[in-house]
Amino acid sequence: MEKINIDLLKIGLVACILLVGCRQNSIEDTMGIAVIDVERQIGTYQEIAVSEIVSEFEYIPLETGKNCLVGSIMQIIVTSTHIFCYGLTGGGGGGFAIGPGQWFCYAFGRDGRFITEIGRVGQGPGEYTTITGMSIDEKNQTLYLETTRSLLEYSWDGVFRRSIRRPENMVEFLVKGVCYVRENLFIGHTENSRGNEAHTFLLFNDSGQVMKAFDNYVQFEITGNTAGPANHSMRPFKVKEHIYVKEYQNDTLFFLNEQDELIPQFVFYLGKYAFPLHLRKTVIFTQEWQETNYRNRLIIPEWNDYSYPMIGTPTHIFFSIWRGSRPSFPVPKGIKQTMYANGQSTEYESYKLLGVYDIDKKTTRLVDTDPFFRMPGLINDLDGGMSFWPRHYTLDNELVDIWQSYEMKEILTENYFAAHEIKNPQAHQKLKELLNNLDWEDNPVIVIAKLK
Repeated sequence: MEKINIDLLKIGLVACILLVGCRQNSIEDTMGIAVIDVERQIGTYQEIAVSEIVSEFEYIPLETGKNCLVGSIMQIIVTSTHIFCYGLTGGGGGGFAIGPGQWFCYAFGRDGRFITEIGRVGQGPGEYTTITGMSIDEKNQTLYLETTRSLLEYSWDGVFRRSIRRPENMVEFLVKGVCYVRENLFIGHTENSRGNEAHTFLLFNDSGQVMKAFDNYVQFEITGNTAGPANHSMRPFKVKEHIYVKEYQNDTLFFLNEQDELIPQFVFYLGKYAFPLHLRKTVIFTQEWQETNYRNRLIIPEWNDYSYPMIGTPTHIFFSIWRGSRPSFPVPKGIKQTMYANGQSTEYESYKLLGVYDIDKKTTRLVDTDPFFRMPGLINDLDGGMSFWPRHYTLDNELVDIWQSYEMKEILTENYFAAHEIKNPQAHQKLKELLNNLDWEDNPVIVIAKLK
């Protein structure tokens, strides 16, 4: 195993510059690392039209059948020929038919036609009890499912091939957030649950042998039974041939280059909203303690909601923000909802903190909600559909979102259309035809955004 030190001088200089309060231009001009300045934008939210970056939409309804019922999709990968998704039945879409809690992984054609189930729930070869991640080798048409026990390899037509051993960290936890790199090489993260983990990311081969280990320079001594929240990493994403990784509690977004080096490219500057190290050392599981200590604290991306992953393109970074409860700073207006507990009902607004960084313009914007329905995301001014937020970026320069059929039927009314700008009337008519053909319990619709 080769032990790798990420360029300490560069990282140290970035940290020093940030600590003394220097801003975006000085770091970019001197270090070549872009600063995504979130602190300055907190409290300022902008309605962003999807037409700024998208030229047109393609809608792909997933086939609905008793052998391919889809509920909540945790992750989606789209190629020129296939759509792969995994998640849980129940909680929406066709999954209502068989109840909540059943894990699935399905392969559909690019036209939405169901092809096959990938693996199934169970304890045998090629089976799983829980799915925690998915990646593909597009060249060899291979799909990898990360489960609680191992890494399972399948062909795209659902044939199980083998189980791949994943390395462990210092306390014998399997590496998580595994992503295929190339030629039987994978990258995964070692969770720093005890504060003294030696490494952050590991490169390992299909025999489970660690090929390179990247040192962990943020170590601390915990004062309780476990460290604070989000000591793992986000799901990696890919832009062209580069894989991007980020620990939730680290401000730096790295990419893995062709020499298998982790190169810092972006820094998320949170300033006074950053999660301090002392809060990582301990956690007290009481609402009062967490509301006091986590209030106004931010983590990028949101670490407990897979619906809004960090996604990149050659021109933009799309990110979500976890925030502590009841922040004192202004937040976007949200969807009004009712929570029932102990015989009591409480009205509250559900909202998301989302941001977009323009790589060419070097600008950061936080996203305001749709003014009519208060949906988070980019406002759809092309055909008047629901707000759009990317879940995946394809090799064909497309962004992918997922819309539940029942939400489309509920939200996309004539009143909704009347409240929105519609730049493409022909596309709007096609969307209305799709709505007329959808049933409330149909599987989700996959939304493909063609980028400009």
